Amino acid sequence: MPPSQPRLIRCTSRLSLLGFLAALSVVTWSTPAQARTPGGLIGVGYYDRIGPPEWVERACKYTAIYSPCHCMPPTVANFDTAKGCSNESQEWANRDALNSCINLCARAAKETPGAGGGINGGVLGRPLGPTKGGVSIDGAGTVAALESEGFVAFIPFRTEPLFGTKKEPLADAVAEATHVPWVFLDGMGESIPWEDPHGSAAFVQAYWSERGAPHPIGHCKHALQVSCPLESVKLGDSLQVCSGESEDDAKAIAETSCAPLRYDALSRTWKAWGLFGIPDEGPYRVPTATVLAVGPQKFLGFMPSSLEPVGPYEDWNQLAEELLERTEGTTVWLAGPVKHYSPRE
Repeated sequence: MPPSQPRLIRCTSRLSLLGFLAALSVVTWSTPAQARTPGGLIGVGYYDRIGPPEWVERACKYTAIYSPCHCMPPTVANFDTAKGCSNESQEWANRDALNSCINLCARAAKETPGAGGGINGGVLGRPLGPTKGGVSIDGAGTVAALESEGFVAFIPFRTEPLFGTKKEPLADAVAEATHVPWVFLDGMGESIPWEDPHGSAAFVQAYWSERGAPHPIGHCKHALQVSCPLESVKLGDSLQVCSGESEDDAKAIAETSCAPLRYDALSRTWKAWGLFGIPDEGPYRVPTATVLAVGPQKFLGFMPSSLEPVGPYEDWNQLAEELLERTEGTTVWLAGPVKHYSPRE
């Protein structure tokens, strides 16, 4: 967190995987079993001169404003203020105002061309070695190449990015900070020279099959190619999976990498503006799924573990609850035109 914080103001394909991708594995983090409480709006971002939609005020018993909510350059955001919302207590609203600002800034960083998003988006790395299971991007950070020299890293829940001259130690630092083994590698091209002192790193590269598979990243011992429906996000139609660990590791990655990459690439175009969630005393988690407004009272749900959207739903609250249930999450993004979320008069 930066040394000085803004003040807190209280106010009332075809899928073929050489036999592996026949059924995508569901990869989500899970929380301990607990009695679920109903979810609700927990935070929104907006320009102060415009203000939040009127229905937001009506939906919140307690509110708190975090202002100014300025994302660190070079991030470009479509808000300068964050509002926390709670029906539990003023304390929860205060906390969610800050967390909403940090979350929304992290999302805006990924959506900003040249600032960790929008350049490539089709390369995913696991710098620290093998993990049990496949690919999970929930809460993953990003390492991007700067236009001049060096690299910048974006970590969820940190308002300030990290800078470095070498990408490998920066990626290690991101994975350690997020507790997520996977890191997005942006703006470095398809084939990235990579030093892997442990010989166990892994990578996923998106590419167009008609151009041939790219050269694997780093010193790849085990590689395989996978068909994946990425045309809709213009990343390609195939993935190359590379593991320095083992063939079984490469297969596990291949089984679970298509949906997360597609979800991440799509989500960079959605312009999330709010968060929906449930009160949670544990560590505040990065939103896992997304509610996307595609028309008045018409909403689709997206999860990193699935290629198929959920819905359409007429009630976005109901859809958000469904996504929380399916992902065992505590928070989901709200994206698409804010006006479509207004309740029917």
